[in-house]
Amino acid sequence: METNIILNKEQIYTEAFKRGFFDFITVSQNGKHLKQEAALKKLTDDETFDLLYGGAAGGGKSFLGCCWLLFMCLSCPGTTWFIGREELKRLKDSTLLTFFKVCKEFGITSYSFNGQMNYIQFFNGSRISLLDLKFLPSDPLYERYGSVEYTGGWIEEAGEVHFGAFDTLKTRVGRNLNDKYNLGRGKIFLTANPKKNWIYTYYYKPSINSELEAGRVFIQAKIVDNPFKESGYEANLNAITDPITRARLRDGNWEYDDDPTALCSYDNIISIFKNNHVQKGVKYITADIARFGSDKARIAVWEGWVLVEQVSFAISAQTLIQDTILALRVKYSIPTKNCIADEDGLGGGIVDNCAILGFVNNSTPILPKETKENPLNKIKAENYANLQAQCIYGLAEKINENEFYVECELSQSDKEEIALELSWMKTYKTDDERKLRVLPKEKVKENIGHSPDWRDLFMMRYYFELNIPREVDFGW
Repeated sequence: METNIILNKEQIYTEAFKRGFFDFITVSQNGKHLKQEAALKKLTDDETFDLLYGGAAGGGKSFLGCCWLLFMCLSCPGTTWFIGREELKRLKDSTLLTFFKVCKEFGITSYSFNGQMNYIQFFNGSRISLLDLKFLPSDPLYERYGSVEYTGGWIEEAGEVHFGAFDTLKTRVGRNLNDKYNLGRGKIFLTANPKKNWIYTYYYKPSINSELEAGRVFIQAKIVDNPFKESGYEANLNAITDPITRARLRDGNWEYDDDPTALCSYDNIISIFKNNHVQKGVKYITADIARFGSDKARIAVWEGWVLVEQVSFAISAQTLIQDTILALRVKYSIPTKNCIADEDGLGGGIVDNCAILGFVNNSTPILPKETKENPLNKIKAENYANLQAQCIYGLAEKINENEFYVECELSQSDKEEIALELSWMKTYKTDDERKLRVLPKEKVKENIGHSPDWRDLFMMRYYFELNIPREVDFGW
């Protein structure tokens, strides 16, 4: 008898959805949350294909996502959905608990949670899968989700998630009963706090410039927009002492000040893909050679500070790299004296066999050669810890002065990876001699999950700015 009562009640909710379930939800909350209502209308229209909601703490992001998926599952039997987050444990410790609370609030009990397989199963055959979206060097393209079929889904805390996860999952929605229920191509709902990464460039920046792609929506919601916030929550946000954290979480400020240790602003980093005013010049080749199995080998061709071509190898044999460098030299007519490769590890053999310059990260910094354009009394006198630090500081200067342009075609995932690596060019502790240092590669790798290959590839280009005398015996 109890089961029949539950089913009848859920049938009422299904009818409420057909009439516009945002009305039903706001009635349940004893009031209106105008931003939530606007988002729910977009999530149930025929035009929107992805929506970013949030931009501050306390805007009702999680409640909204749980309501949307709950009512979609109840209203469309047999459909499949997902909730994804950077860490599955955090999803289960927070988002899942909110989902259970929402179900309780609406009196929905006829579902089960499988904690081993990580999915929520409804009585009518609908299912919500819980996804771990952590970036894995062994699966950089998120091929682990390449064969699944979803009706739609939600990425929680999207600012913590790698672009590749979003890029893959948007190809997996719209594939299960969407036509039957007239749900269109499938929607991805994203919730996040301000973060200067792909959500900034994909949603926030185009939104304020009125340049958002048709079908893509951004709705900013702050704690002041939420009439149902817990008492004391706003006071807690006001009490945040760190100005950057307070700007992001309380004020929803996407243009918050960058990390004071960062060498480049995020806007200047993103501009390297737009700086088509940069003039081409002398041609060079730089090569970052993979030293470990998880690293990539990358080769770049430059015309001045314009990157015109790049080649990357996930698994690279020494002969393949050497042949590629030779082929690019011939293609662009670049002399060996204008080619350089990381000399650590496998790079040493490639430097010798290709008769090109070798870059040693921990070698002594170079005092630029005196020239007519750069007299000795104007040469910068910074005391760098090593050559790598000197070149990273130089690269940062080029980026901040908008003198670096990536002309060659790159995927959005590559651009996101580049922006991430360049944003981790940071100052590091100084020693008693006050030498300028940069955050060590090992620490960068710990934070971003992979070796900063792009950064190193670009950094070596600055070596040629030091006007180094070419007194090198190549055995010619």
